[in-house]
Amino acid sequence: MKFKILVILFLNLNFVSLYCQKDIKSDTISKIYESERNYIGINLSPLFNVFTNNDPIEKAKISFIYKKNFGTLNARFSFNYLRDPTNNVFDYYYPTSSSDSTITYRYLFSDYNHYDFRFGFEKLRYLSSSRFHVGLDGILGFGTQTSNYGHQFYMKDTTASYLQFSNNLLNNNSGNISYHYLIAGFDMSFGMDLFLSESILLTFQLTPQFNYFMVNKNSIEIIDPIGEYKNHGRNYTDFKIGYFDLLLTYKF
Repeated sequence: MKFKILVILFLNLNFVSLYCQKDIKSDTISKIYESERNYIGINLSPLFNVFTNNDPIEKAKISFIYKKNFGTLNARFSFNYLRDPTNNVFDYYYPTSSSDSTITYRYLFSDYNHYDFRFGFEKLRYLSSSRFHVGLDGILGFGTQTSNYGHQFYMKDTTASYLQFSNNLLNNNSGNISYHYLIAGFDMSFGMDLFLSESILLTFQLTPQFNYFMVNKNSIEIIDPIGEYKNHGRNYTDFKIGYFDLLLTYKF
């Protein structure tokens, strides 16, 4: 998290200073940067998260991207896979009942994965050894969502500590819901490209995204004895600002 905050501040400061300047013109820009007009790349952030934040690789965005250069503008197309499995670690929990010697918690879990195709453009600004871009993509995709819940029963012992005990009645009050959905939305990107060579570049990119999820009502499967999911399975919006992409790209 601290690293992401530092990256955000770094990119923002560079964007402010860069875009407040006059246009930078150089006769060597096309030779240095755009001798090849096609780009193919892969998102390295899943591996990066494992080593820096100890996050599971599934929580990052896996992306394959193609770009076509038109001078100071790139057209880009990407295929992305996002997954966030949390079935082994509860998303959140809350107490449902308590007494002087017992307390019952309800634990909720979720798991989503989706695939999307993105297409858009990015505007380029050049410096001597790097360049910056601001981009915009449309998003189309599909995915699945699974959620479930269970309970844990705690009883106070002779030392006034709470220990977990089995409760068959509570164990039977578990539920789950799953459904498929279509995705429509857009993202913006703020990135910095570092040229490792004339053909290879590394891109640091922040990609906030807004999605609208349209649930396929016919795909809903639900077991819900206590009514936990009465407001689930509906169309909803989602805005995420925390996606940090580290792209390795080859030009040809």
